[in-house]
Amino acid sequence: MAAAHRTLPLLAVGLALALAACAGPKTAPPPPPPAQVSGMPTDGPMCIVGLVSANVAFNRIPDTAKGDGCGISTAISLYETQTVPFNRPVEVSCGLAQALLAYDTQVLQPLAQRVMGSALVKVHHAGGYVCRGRTSNRSRLSEHAYGRAIDIMAFEFADGRIARVKQNWNDRGPLGDFLRQASKGACGVFQVVLSPNADADHADHLHLDVGPWKLCQG
Repeated sequence: MAAAHRTLPLLAVGLALALAACAGPKTAPPPPPPAQVSGMPTDGPMCIVGLVSANVAFNRIPDTAKGDGCGISTAISLYETQTVPFNRPVEVSCGLAQALLAYDTQVLQPLAQRVMGSALVKVHHAGGYVCRGRTSNRSRLSEHAYGRAIDIMAFEFADGRIARVKQNWNDRGPLGDFLRQASKGACGVFQVVLSPNADADHADHLHLDVGPWKLCQG
């Protein structure tokens, strides 16, 4: 009897190995989705450290926030994100720069390769910080007034093509496809995304901000 009991584990092991062989090679699990910026990114010294470690090109400029009006907290002049320069430097908060970095690496570059077959080499903007009210309600300050918003006009690619929001938004080809997907993809990174789908005030640009409200009209 003792010998019979000892053979049972061996039979079980053999059966398990046979079943594993029949099952075929295991498929690798899908990669996890990219991390996203959620809520208002935190400004302050650690935000600056994060930009430096990511090789973002910027200059630290004096803060102007006073708590009761226009001004930027943890202000920078941003030249380029990790892979993409801007057409000119833009004054923004460090928190917005962090969101733009995520947008570059997680949304724009993969999208450029997939839709355009060419790397994104420049982002054209119409401004970041400006002390003004909202287009929908001039009595309330825009997120631009805190350096937490940027208006994107166009995306330029390595092969020379430029996707312009004003001219190409409704195109049926790759330029329009890129713009519409770039707008929708921004909703996973920024708090508010306003595109030509929002209203006539945004017919020529994408408004991206990291303010306290959540709204996707991409």
